[in-house]
Amino acid sequence: MTSYLLPKATSIRAQIEDLADEIRNLIDGMPSKDDALAAINTHIEREANSVKIRPSAFTGGACPAVSAYPDSAHAYACKFFPDAIRERLRAKVEALYQGEVTITDDRKKERLEAQQLELERQEESLIREAAAAGKNIPRRSNANPAITLAD
Repeated sequence: MTSYLLPKATSIRAQIEDLADEIRNLIDGMPSKDDALAAINTHIEREANSVKIRPSAFTGGACPAVSAYPDSAHAYACKFFPDAIRERLRAKVEALYQGEVTITDDRKKERLEAQQLELERQEESLIREAAAAGKNIPRRSNANPAITLAD
């Protein structure tokens, strides 16, 4: 009789998480395209600087010619092939901005938060219905306290 409650709660929880992700994306928004493209250069420079070249390896030193740390292939690529990495990252960023860009939208955020709140009410209702039937559906650790404490 109550076997449908857990799958229904699981479905509602997935919807709540999807809405939470969408709300986080709206809050964060995306930087301007120019800022995103400028960040590529900063990233490549930072990664390249983490790789050290030691010319002493060629003059009788026992150390390796190129630092073993960081052991990130990406850092080495940024050091030795920065133009190729830059071109590849620029193409990825350009592709992101050709699609629909998420921009902070307060009205949309409010609408999504209202939908999320309604789903949390439905979830709590299922949890209470299950409890009344002697079944236990654990609450999410990040459940809204205003909903769980409401009568």
